[in-house]
Amino acid sequence: MINALPKFSLKQAGILACAFILAACETLPTRTSEPEEPPVATDEPVGLEAPVTLPDIDEDRVVRVALLLPFGDSSENIQDLADAMLKAAQMVAFESGNDSFLLIPEDTKGTPAGARAAARNAINGGADIILGPLLASSVQAVSQEARRRDIPVIAFSTDRRVAGNGTYLLSFPPEPEIERVTSYALSQGYARFGLLAPLNEYGARVADAFHEEIYEGGGTLVHEERYERNADAMREPARRLAQYAAPAFVPQYVTPRGPRPEQQEDRYGALPGSQPEQQYDQYGPLPGTQEPEGPLNRADVPSESYDPIEDGFQAVLLPEFGRLLRALAPLLPYNDVDVRQIKLLGVSAWNNPGLIGEPALAGGWFAAPDPERSKGFTARYRAAYGENPPRLASLAYDATLIAARLAESGAPNPYSQAMLTNPNGFIGADGLFRLTEEGVVERGLAVLEITRNGVRVIDPAPLSFKPDPYAPQY
Repeated sequence: MINALPKFSLKQAGILACAFILAACETLPTRTSEPEEPPVATDEPVGLEAPVTLPDIDEDRVVRVALLLPFGDSSENIQDLADAMLKAAQMVAFESGNDSFLLIPEDTKGTPAGARAAARNAINGGADIILGPLLASSVQAVSQEARRRDIPVIAFSTDRRVAGNGTYLLSFPPEPEIERVTSYALSQGYARFGLLAPLNEYGARVADAFHEEIYEGGGTLVHEERYERNADAMREPARRLAQYAAPAFVPQYVTPRGPRPEQQEDRYGALPGSQPEQQYDQYGPLPGTQEPEGPLNRADVPSESYDPIEDGFQAVLLPEFGRLLRALAPLLPYNDVDVRQIKLLGVSAWNNPGLIGEPALAGGWFAAPDPERSKGFTARYRAAYGENPPRLASLAYDATLIAARLAESGAPNPYSQAMLTNPNGFIGADGLFRLTEEGVVERGLAVLEITRNGVRVIDPAPLSFKPDPYAPQY
């Protein structure tokens, strides 16, 4: 039995191909009278290459998985995204082939009040775990209800301020992407960096992650600029930044410093609700959401002692998307930055076919899930529904597949913190990931390069997580 919205077609679901592979953790608690042993990280590749199957269980062992999404949001774009995420989750429910696994959709209506009501409905209906909602303010409302009953929440927001204490964020946060591409650039002899980032909260998060990774890797941040997100406002910050560019790339390999003695304070301060949250896909900000402003970073001109050969940046991070990225990138060569020598770095939103023809971006690097990993999920979604899934649909698929996989473990409490945060992680639609005790996601990402013929992987995504006491926790 599967509860679903009326618009979903069971006939469509019946044509799904074989189940996609989710790798469960290698060390799982089992039934025992002894205290559970904590999970142990290993260097081995995680997971079992097998479809999800659930054991035959009686009514008392029914697993109820609530899926809270904004089906009734005021934005049609958000409604369409919610419908696609439901379809992706239903793929798991039908692939499992077991009537004892119940997927229960609830409408948050895109508001905190609607999310709170949806959470209460799910909890009163016996939900064992809650998946969703999408926006941070709704996550906060749901978490308050779920904690009263000790029910874990796997939500889809990127706002770290609502994570923790039983709430886990399965999303595409910018921090791991910045860490990955910066670390790779350092390994290739790029030691001096520039930053040209939007003047908003997203830009502030990117800047924090960039500063930290450059420091830990032994590099230098030469100069940074911020801009309002419109084409005209980008021009002057790009001109100022261009003054700090090195004329040519000469590799410089540096010694890592390691983590700072003290963690930097978070820049945000205010809790969700005081500022609206922006959601992004690979083509840019999702219509129907808004974006808060961040602090302004004012620039100076280079000093008289500045030597561009010795001091100029060798790589520059442009964490922009879609149309605005196509307006921003050409401003660097326009201001005499040789983008054949100066490496342009980006984020996963650069994995966009519309950017392939932009000459300024040719040769640029960015970190993202390995596109080869997502082909199976995309093909089966297209076969079932006759369309390609939006990027965020895979989050609902992976969250539901976690719930299904852990339900079959036979553990007394399959959704305990130890089970959800096993350090070996999972392999889902977008590759390797794991949830942390802090409630955020870590991902195994590839480094990709934009070429004139498309995007290619230049450094593959890892196949397992290795213990690293110095690894940053986002």
